[in-house]
Amino acid sequence: LAFALRAVMSKRAMTSFLGENLGSTNLFGAVTIGAFVLSIPLAFLEGIPAFIALWNTALQNSHVSKELVKSIIISGLFHYLNNEVMYMALSNVHPVTLAVGNTMKRVFIMVASVLVFRNPVSVQAGIGSAVGISGVLLYSLTKQHYEKLETVE
Repeated sequence: LAFALRAVMSKRAMTSFLGENLGSTNLFGAVTIGAFVLSIPLAFLEGIPAFIALWNTALQNSHVSKELVKSIIISGLFHYLNNEVMYMALSNVHPVTLAVGNTMKRVFIMVASVLVFRNPVSVQAGIGSAVGISGVLLYSLTKQHYEKLETVE
């Protein structure tokens, strides 16, 4: 719900005039900085003591610590780039279309992991994939139907 609300509010900000330089890239930067600032109090209240304990446990092996830091940096970079591309896409499509595409992306990743890595699929995961694929199909069919109605009128 929070991610969908973020997309809707960001699209609203993109379509209204908030400044000369507030494109999709700059808006994503502003939203990221705002989210970081808002998460600082929560991190100090709940996360810092647990994080320090886990970090110290992970750093006990020097080989693991180098790989851990490298993996965290790479993961963070790819997560940032994924969201940057999402904001660039959001500037061109409706937020619902973006949410449907994001759902389809997640289903595709799950199916690819089953095919490539031979991961077993639980009944719950299979039902979730079926619901995701069905939702994307219904959205696409509904959108095509209403687009045809608009062209007829």
